[in-house]
Amino acid sequence: MLGPLREDSPERIGPYAIRARLGAGGMGEVFLGDPGDGGDPVALKTVRRDVAQDPGFRHRFRREIAVARSVTSPFLAPLLDGDADSEVPWLATGYVAGPTLSAAIRRAGAMDEGEVRMLGAGLARALAAVHAAGVVHRDVKPSNVMLAEDGPRVIDFGIARDGSAAPLTTTGRMVGSPSFMSPEHVAGSGRVTFASDVFCLASVLCFAATGRDPFGDGPVAAVLYRVKYVEADLEGVPDALRAVLADCLAADPADRPTAAGLTERLAPGAALQWPEPVRQHIAEYGRELARVRALDGPLLPGYTPTEAAAGSRTPVAQLPTQGTDFAPGLHMVQTQGPGLTRPERPRRALMVSLALLVIGGVATGGLLALRDRNGDNNTASPGGSPARNTVMVTGVDDQGGPDGSGTVPYGREVRPKNWKPWMSSTGSRGPFGCAANSTVVVCRDTAGAYQALSAVDGRKLWSLDTQEKVGGAGVSPTGQFFMPSDSSRPTVYGDTVFMASGDRLLAVDAATGETRWQQRAGGAHTIESRPIVSDGLVFASTTTTSYGSQLAAFDMKTGDPEWTAPLAPKDISKAEARNYWPLAAVEGVLYALGHDGIKAFRAKDGKVLGQANVNRTGVGECEDARVQGSFLYCSTFTSEQRGNDYTYSLIVHRLRTPSLADAGRQAVDPKVVMSLKAGAIDGRVIAFRRGGRNMGLPDPAGIRPEIVLVSLDSGRTLGRYPVTETFSGGRLNPVSSPLIAAGTVVWADTSTLYSVKLDKDGTPGKLRRTALTGAPGPSVPPSYDLAQDGYSYGLDLLPPYVVPAGGVVHVFFDNGTALAVPLPE
Repeated sequence: MLGPLREDSPERIGPYAIRARLGAGGMGEVFLGDPGDGGDPVALKTVRRDVAQDPGFRHRFRREIAVARSVTSPFLAPLLDGDADSEVPWLATGYVAGPTLSAAIRRAGAMDEGEVRMLGAGLARALAAVHAAGVVHRDVKPSNVMLAEDGPRVIDFGIARDGSAAPLTTTGRMVGSPSFMSPEHVAGSGRVTFASDVFCLASVLCFAATGRDPFGDGPVAAVLYRVKYVEADLEGVPDALRAVLADCLAADPADRPTAAGLTERLAPGAALQWPEPVRQHIAEYGRELARVRALDGPLLPGYTPTEAAAGSRTPVAQLPTQGTDFAPGLHMVQTQGPGLTRPERPRRALMVSLALLVIGGVATGGLLALRDRNGDNNTASPGGSPARNTVMVTGVDDQGGPDGSGTVPYGREVRPKNWKPWMSSTGSRGPFGCAANSTVVVCRDTAGAYQALSAVDGRKLWSLDTQEKVGGAGVSPTGQFFMPSDSSRPTVYGDTVFMASGDRLLAVDAATGETRWQQRAGGAHTIESRPIVSDGLVFASTTTTSYGSQLAAFDMKTGDPEWTAPLAPKDISKAEARNYWPLAAVEGVLYALGHDGIKAFRAKDGKVLGQANVNRTGVGECEDARVQGSFLYCSTFTSEQRGNDYTYSLIVHRLRTPSLADAGRQAVDPKVVMSLKAGAIDGRVIAFRRGGRNMGLPDPAGIRPEIVLVSLDSGRTLGRYPVTETFSGGRLNPVSSPLIAAGTVVWADTSTLYSVKLDKDGTPGKLRRTALTGAPGPSVPPSYDLAQDGYSYGLDLLPPYVVPAGGVVHVFFDNGTALAVPLPE
């Protein structure tokens, strides 16, 4: 609902006086505007100044205004005005004094048949007008449907496109909530048509009739799989509506009715008004609007509308927001562009699946180098004398070495000179990807800043913060990942730290944090995005979005560009967006995820050496890469419906390097739902984290959290190690992903380091527990309302990050505490 203005809120935008704040979106804020002379109020969308400096964005914004102006209907929030060329670009649409459909269903529950028909007929008429103008909306979902007293209104043309234009959004994230997408939408933007909007409209009506998402709950990948291959769940839909909705949900777009034809089928029997609870909900918005308009000026902090109208001040009361949609997207024509802000509020179904982004917790790819045989390498044995003919730590993280396998193959004797166990603090809450070597440990935090500590004693060395002050990392309802300044994970290599932040690839001195060089480059597409160093080069994405992604190689010492290669075209949909960044590097070959699958590039010049066969089911969808020996391993999920239940299975694909020719697949225990992102592989075993916090599993799954060891050859389970993640008093104890260091599987929770020694054949030994003195222990996570605030990594209780570097294990905790302990014998 309406919120008070802030100190920095504008007083006027174009011809409109600003009266209240409606919310914040990806590119700016939305306000209630008053045209004066008794005219109807408007919803004013503004664009952040830094975004407006991009000429390409202004062009897209200008085109967005033109598209929205071309569409008129009583069931659309009309575009009234706009200026793409002002200092702060803006547009104005008619303000709808009512809740979104999602908010109304949350409060009042599912609608009866007549009310669903009333809703559907109005939305179908809106889409008929949209399609008549040659526009595909592409994001028909409950949060883009407003309920006014006289019927529904469709809002948000920020991702609509006409037949001759590129997508109107460019952040390279998923467009549309997974449960409200069409099969062809999932497949790619080039196939999205008017019929796709009809499919999405039917999904919205299923939601209105049942109160639940039509394609279920669970991981994003599983929901998208059901959208593409499985029929919607129509149980609970009134019988008289099932046939028409089933026609709209046909797999073949050609079999679906048009929006105009759907209007004719839905209108008979439609109710004449909303149910009483919804009408009361709408009336609340009307009363609130009347009170705000009665003010002699804007709604300010410390005022309620009624008291302010009477001229009195109150220090505490604010406008009601509980159960409303005071959130990004309200009355918005959503525009996306470079830069990220605070996340939109996810739906619960997606909130669960968003945790898939957390399961890997993978950080930057580090590299190892053979030590000097003369022992002059700043490493020492536990006794203090240099260890000969061992491997020195050039840079590692919780993906292990350069192969990204999660395995660190060097011994316990490699430690920094004069090292002793230490405890320190990164100086901020929420480490969000860490890397280390024998001199420095560096963590990105959830605010997009970097903190560096000495690997010898934990002293704070430097910090780096390039962020725009726009909130912390999070994920929107559409699956869009938000990272302040697009900051990637750091990569430590020798005496240099590399990271992408603020649209720049930075190389900074590991000891001082001083910038050595910088180049224009892209930012984080997901939490896994990070530069990779190999063969004297640094590899990164050069685009700020997944659209038109380019892979680029820079000279490690000078930053000079060496070569580029395409990873993704510009015309993909957000549903196709992936982590188009390099994944692993080994033996002169770089592996990166492209739009058409994983590719192998010759590191020195970018020549393509191989590509995964995208025609083989699932291989082209691999988003992880673990290189061991002569094979690259990646994982995909499959889903099988049995009655009302779904069974998820993990398939580990084996691809020959560097050609990436198919070398078979390994089925893992079908009851185990996980990913290679959540574990390590060393040629004998795969170590997984399964279930528990941040694993993206639906609540009813009943999968106990545990670490699982699986034979890479046979798929046989070698060991299961349950972990306790829930304690009394609401305390939680999240567990890290496992790594394999010096033949030992290690992982940690909030108080203990766990280790299991592997025999030569991969057989696990006994579980060993090592108390982590100074660790925070189980704690109550910060309280915040997911439905109101969206998913926030900074407000969630994150698992620890475990980074073994030689004989030292670094453990980074959610509260900022950092520990360095010996790798258990």
